[in-house]
Amino acid sequence: MTKKIITAAGVLASALALSVSTAGSANAATGFTAIRGCGTTGAYGDMSATNWHGPEATINIKFTLTDTVADGNSVRIRLVSKDTFGRIHYWPWRTNSQGKDKTSTWNTTASHTNGLFDIGIQVARVNSDGSTRNYCTDW
Repeated sequence: MTKKIITAAGVLASALALSVSTAGSANAATGFTAIRGCGTTGAYGDMSATNWHGPEATINIKFTLTDTVADGNSVRIRLVSKDTFGRIHYWPWRTNSQGKDKTSTWNTTASHTNGLFDIGIQVARVNSDGSTRNYCTDW
């Protein structure tokens, strides 16, 4: 009886080790996917970033941004990242000026000489003079 339990435990441990090492190899080859999203009055945006296998990676990004209020204001979205020194990098804004219930989508890439150690997005509603009315951030 004891021998059967020990053998079963050994088989289970071997199977677990194999599945962990296989999953790790797959993630190392393809990188991680990061999904961020947030909404503020008048705007909702999200981002998916793929190929994030380490700080030196060039990540593929898809932004989606929707204007949710008929107020005549544009909405915008941008990538924010932290580098190896903990400094935040604010990337250029992408703007949707199409009006309520209209969605804009962008596909792009990002990399940074000091690394991408954390990534997030900011979504904002913009006044007619270009100043930020309100915003949200999701890390």
